[in-house]
Formats: sequence, C-alpha cells, structure tokens
Amino acid sequence: MSSLNLLAIFNPSNYWRNGYVTIPWQNIVKKFQIPPEELVLSDLRDLSHTPIPAQIDRIDPEDPNRDTLVLSLQKPIPPSSEDGILAAGFIRVDKGKPIPQQIGEPYIEVVYGSEGRERGVRLVNKRLIVWFNLIPAPEDNGRNWFSGSATSIQLDHQEILDPFLAAKGEWLGQDPEKRCLQVSEIQLPGEYHPKSPFYQISLFNHAYRLVAQSSGSVRASITIASEPFDYMGLDPVTGKNRHLVCELYRVISLYAGADYLTEELFVKGKPKHPEDGNEVVNLPVGIHYFAHMNLGKTQDIEQVFPVPDWFAFGSTGYPYAAYGLATNLHIESIIHPHQGNQSYFSWQLLPGEYAKCLHFFMRGQPEGFDAKVGHTWYELIYKPITAVIYEDADVAIQVENKSLVIV
Repeated sequence: MSSLNLLAIFNPSNYWRNGYVTIPWQNIVKKFQIPPEELVLSDLRDLSHTPIPAQIDRIDPEDPNRDTLVLSLQKPIPPSSEDGILAAGFIRVDKGKPIPQQIGEPYIEVVYGSEGRERGVRLVNKRLIVWFNLIPAPEDNGRNWFSGSATSIQLDHQEILDPFLAAKGEWLGQDPEKRCLQVSEIQLPGEYHPKSPFYQISLFNHAYRLVAQSSGSVRASITIASEPFDYMGLDPVTGKNRHLVCELYRVISLYAGADYLTEELFVKGKPKHPEDGNEVVNLPVGIHYFAHMNLGKTQDIEQVFPVPDWFAFGSTGYPYAAYGLATNLHIESIIHPHQGNQSYFSWQLLPGEYAKCLHFFMRGQPEGFDAKVGHTWYELIYKPITAVIYEDADVAIQVENKSLVIV
C-alpha cells in the first residue's frame, strides 16, 4: 500500500477536456502542511512526475480563506461517472521545487504616480496587452470618468477597442473615450428591500486601490478595491438595518495564452461603529457595466434564453472585431446604443453575493464568435472542471495498459 497526497479531478462533461482548475488553498495547506513555495503537482498517470503548471494566488490579504490554488490541466481527462462519484483523474501533491516562471508567461506591470500611488496596471500574456486604470483622470485633465476601466486592449498587438484604425496600422487619432470592463455603478438592497428602490453607488469617477497582485505559469491576477462608501441597509445575515462601510472588490485575471479576461466581484462591508462588531458582511450587489468600443455597425445583440448568462456582438465589417461576456449571474438588460451612441454599450447583472465574468475579445471571425463565448461559458462557469482533496490517502496503484487504476 502507498500513502499519497491526492486531489481528485472531476470532468462533468460527456467528452474529454483539459483546462484550468481552481480550489481553495486553505483546505490544502491544512490537510497536507506544504508551504506555497514548495508545492509541486503532477498527474498521477505520469510516472515521470513532470510538474503541472500551478500557482497560489492571494486574493485578499485580510481574508486567507480566499487564497486560491490555480492549476492548468494540459492533457485532456475523460468524463467522470454520471453520478459524479468516480473521478476522471488524480493529481499528486508533493513537496519540492516548483517550476520557475518562464519568459512569455503572463505578468503584471504596476505604474505609479509621482505621489507614489498606483495609477494603473498592465496585464500581459502572449495574446493580450491590457491597460487598466485605477484613477478617474489618467491623462491628468478634466476628463475624470475612466476609473476602473481598460482603456487599451491589444489583441495580437492591435487595438481591439478602436479596430478600424488599428487595422490600418494607425495608433495616433484613436478615440480617447474608448474603454471597456468599466463598472460604472452598483446597486445594493434598499433599506426595506425588496419594497424600496436599490441603493445606487457611482464608481466611474472614484479611484481604486491595488489590494493584491500575483503572477505565475498559469495566470497574472490583480485584486482592486473601490473607495469606501457608506451603506445603510439590511444585513443579509441578521436581517436588521445596519450602518456599514463597504468596498467593491474586483479580481481580474489574465490566463496564459487566453484572449479573454476573467473577473470576480463581491462587496465587503464592515460595521461603521465599533460597538456593532468587526465581522465582514458580503452584500448582494447588482453590477452595471459600461463600454465605449468603436465597432461601427454591429450585429443584433441577442440573449440566449432560458439561460441569459452570456451574450456576444461583433462588427459587420473588416476586421470583424467582437466582444463577448459570460457570467454566473443572469443578465437583466443590455442597452445598445446607450444614450443613442452606436459606440456606447451597457449591461446590468442581477444581484448576487458573488459574480464571475468572462470578457472576450475577438477579431477576424465574422461568424461563430457567439458560439465560442457560449461554449466557454459552459466550460468555465456552468460546468467547470473541479477538484477536491482525496480523503482516502492509502491507495493501491496498479498499472494496466499504461493507465493508472486506484482501488
């Protein structure tokens, strides 16, 4: 009998798949007592013990429970059993020397102002270069409505937010208003929810702070938090009205080789007065996005019912730039043209305590870009590959036809 530290991997689809897997890190470190800097993962089927790309991301330094292990399954695994009991594969958890970060893997550059405060962040992989603003006026002029938005997204070294000029090789003269991924406002429950209107907070002209950053072989990731704002309303746990000081947290990640960004959003509230305690409250939040993309004439935007969790739209002319969004929350509304401007897009997500979004950027694909968004929504949000700690560590391993069977 062998004693192994294992993660069981489950593929919920009826076909072979590979891809990314996330699992809470605290569960693993408590179980296996392996420091993050010494964690090495490998496929149990691989007798050479070749390390699997993996990293541990600290999402929020104030909350270790949000620390996340992210790994990349590069070899496809078979479907799990239909009842979800039998795993599709196993990952060996060892203590050793991790793979050093290689050239070309995703990375982050933070740009600081003269006062030492972060002004913006650049996320880079082999396909995307994303400039993300943390301050309202990145050009230090009176135009102070760019906070929390990506004002440049280069796909394969061409700007995707103003694609027609980019296709001509022109960088000067691009629209200075272009931006995407901007959370323009959020909505929190009213004082007597659901009878009263939502409590609205505008964020487009308020700065964010950089909470955490990480990069490795799997992804580059930042956590940012909005300026604190006061909230008088219902505590979702106690049901009583409380005065909270809240922040919107956004975790934005760029995976190796991806042409999309992932984003996770949640609101943290803390009691305003010390006598009310110091526990953190996660409030349900409705998210309103705004984008300014010069795509010219676009195809009609249609949500997919009865599951309106993703959409896509694209230009009808060369270079056929397109954008797509997929989310774990229902999309309440999509407005285009917003305020009568063909370059303005906005959409609203129904409230939830946790939102996960995928932002896709595509070019040169006049048809089928919407199917790509829907398929990725299925694999990364609706039916992701999952992992759990394999509880029975004493296993017998037997090699049959070059595959490993655990009994």
